[in-house]
Amino acid sequence: MSVNGIDNNTGINSNYMTGKKRVLGKNFNIQIEDINRGSKVNEPLMSFSNPKTGESVEIHRSDIYSDDTPIYILKGKTAEGKEFERMHHAWIIDPRNCSYAELMMLNQETGNTSLGDKQRADILFEKTGVKNYLDKADYSTAIKDVMEEYKSSGNWDAYLSMDKWQQSLNDYTSVPVYFDRSIMERNGVKGSCSFATVRTAEEIQKEIDDRVKAAEKNGPTLREALANAFPNAVNTLYSFVGSSVVMTFDEYVKAMEEMLRKSNEEANVSLIK
Repeated sequence: MSVNGIDNNTGINSNYMTGKKRVLGKNFNIQIEDINRGSKVNEPLMSFSNPKTGESVEIHRSDIYSDDTPIYILKGKTAEGKEFERMHHAWIIDPRNCSYAELMMLNQETGNTSLGDKQRADILFEKTGVKNYLDKADYSTAIKDVMEEYKSSGNWDAYLSMDKWQQSLNDYTSVPVYFDRSIMERNGVKGSCSFATVRTAEEIQKEIDDRVKAAEKNGPTLREALANAFPNAVNTLYSFVGSSVVMTFDEYVKAMEEMLRKSNEEANVSLIK
């Protein structure tokens, strides 16, 4: 059983409880002309065009791209025939409000680069009703709607494929992003942040505290959640993913309680001031 199996019962995302986070560094504030200068931007990772509108888009990795600085360059031509070149940081792409081009960047980040992955994105593009690749739309809701259609029609192969793809995007975008609001404001983000997955350290901590309190008040205990999810829990041996240690149900509950306690402490002390 994986640690993620607990989350459906407690309502706490594992990325919060394990302390996984991202820090939006100074490279976010670099102007496009300062980073788009190396060989990495010469050949696109992928390109796509719309014969109906005349729109075309190329996705490039910037020359300063790294796991900690996943900055991409979008180049192409709008439906109005205007050439454009933009810088995008993958950490702050929100599937609830992003463009098709940004969704394809997330595909690159998550390794979903097959023809089938693009076809799934194409299906969602049609579902949202937007006309252009740079238009914003709620792709998260579109995914749920398409999956419900697959479920209703009994198309389980397509359902499971879409679900697996959706989960890989969720795993990437659910990691909390810590940022300096002054950096965001210098990049045109005023007042409340428009990126739903980007919050201040204080906002993230408040969400952690609120969700833990809600789970304690309204939800079952960790032991009850495990027992409810696995009727034969008491007679089952457990182990953590990647671990060779096997433990009884009581030992597993104790280990999980300790892990959650430590991760919550780490979240409290590691917030950026």
